Amino acid sequence: MNPCKSVLVVGGGTAGWLAAAYLQRTLGGDPARPVRIDLVESPEIGTIGVGEATVPTLRQMMSLLGIPEPLLFARAEATLKNGVRFVGWRQGGDAASDRYDHPFDPPLTLDGYSTMVHWLNLKQRGLLHAPYGDCGSVQTALMDAGLSPKLMNSPNYEAPLPYGYHLDATLLAGVLREVAVSRGVHHHAARVLRAHTGDEGITGVELADGRVLKADLYVDCTGFAGLLIDQALGVPWVPYDEHLLCDRAVACPVAHGDANPALRPYTTATAQAAGWRWEIDLQSRSGTGYVYASRHCSDDEAVATLQRSHGARQALAEPRLLRMKIGRRARSWEKNCLALGLASGFIEPLESTGIYLIEFALQQFLDYLPGDGPHAASQARYNAQVGDLYAELRDFIVMHYVLSMRRDTPFWREATAPERISPALADLLALWDEKLPHATDINRRMSLFGANNWFFILAGMNRLPRHGIAQARHLAPATSDRVLKHVARIRAAALAQSPSMADYARKQRAAAASVPLAAGLAT
Repeated sequence: MNPCKSVLVVGGGTAGWLAAAYLQRTLGGDPARPVRIDLVESPEIGTIGVGEATVPTLRQMMSLLGIPEPLLFARAEATLKNGVRFVGWRQGGDAASDRYDHPFDPPLTLDGYSTMVHWLNLKQRGLLHAPYGDCGSVQTALMDAGLSPKLMNSPNYEAPLPYGYHLDATLLAGVLREVAVSRGVHHHAARVLRAHTGDEGITGVELADGRVLKADLYVDCTGFAGLLIDQALGVPWVPYDEHLLCDRAVACPVAHGDANPALRPYTTATAQAAGWRWEIDLQSRSGTGYVYASRHCSDDEAVATLQRSHGARQALAEPRLLRMKIGRRARSWEKNCLALGLASGFIEPLESTGIYLIEFALQQFLDYLPGDGPHAASQARYNAQVGDLYAELRDFIVMHYVLSMRRDTPFWREATAPERISPALADLLALWDEKLPHATDINRRMSLFGANNWFFILAGMNRLPRHGIAQARHLAPATSDRVLKHVARIRAAALAQSPSMADYARKQRAAAASVPLAAGLAT
């Protein structure tokens, strides 16, 4: 592969336009060594809009691209996300009896121990019965009250607490397209016929109008089709269906129940008979969907289940059926082709990792960017890191299922079977039967989810160390009680200071009127 003087992104959507905008921003900084970036997308292929929730890392990416944050509210329907609320995952109960939260704020360390230790110190002594989320997290209080993690005067992309977004991915792609094109990315609206190949990999991309586009680097953002990475270069797919059963989704936007809805600042993931159902509040509508296993639920059954969950809320479109291919490419970077988004891999969207995987791949690729010399070692390391991340995210999602006590349907009996568990996950669960998770337990340095994230799921599913924690012998209950009372005061202060999600969104939309997109393009 030659040093990168030109890039052709094949495919649009969030993956394609994020890649184009990011590469232009990071590779186009020296006018003396310009890098030409082209993007070709077919006007006939729509954007798959399943992934409408993100993790907190998108803030840094949007800031790097110089996009004023209010524009996400005005142009992409954004609301803010404090975390995920899981309903019915333990035993199939309702929100009152069977729910737990996975917030973004990490446990505090006070008096030498994390609040995880202080909580369990009191719990295993029988002195505390409340779930960890009600005692050790500030963000769960905001979730319950419908409040924003940002204050009214918080600067762009800054807040007292970490946060993600709920947004319309199609509209986000439009914002990214405008940013990229305004900065010099060349946009081609044309249908791709085929890719030409040679010893170096891709040698050109042939369009329906007869043109052949060429570049040093080709970025495959053609979705599950993998037009370059699969159809042209033949890189095999590594399936994860032995671990994760869900392979279909049905999505449908619905109207809010009233004219002035109290927007929920969290994603809801409700367990169902053959999978799980999501709800995400945008400003003008709610995004809903059902992720399910086709061997345990027909498409018609899935649509009916989703429609029943809407109650009296009006559907704003016909239900859209999606086939999901769970797994990853054996190599995401092959010769002079980099696969991103669905072309690279896919993990079901239970923890909103889709856009993050694009961010991660782009940032890692920049670190291993080929120069004038050989780059086989860099390419191998990049592919190993991407493969490790997919495996780690797979195991994190699998844990949500295998810890469940549900055995009430064929799906749940199969999803909780021991054979779903990889050896790496089995080792972690065995370790955490003896102790609480710690950062040193996670081997990979580029982990998205740290020990606290694994703990939120373990604690929520009542999977705690079998014989308690040894630290309790050396930690006075009064100390732990004092710490959790301190956290309670922080929770109360956050409730007093934080605006409602609806009020904050309205303020940001109004602010966007005086902040044109061009204001962020000079950076």
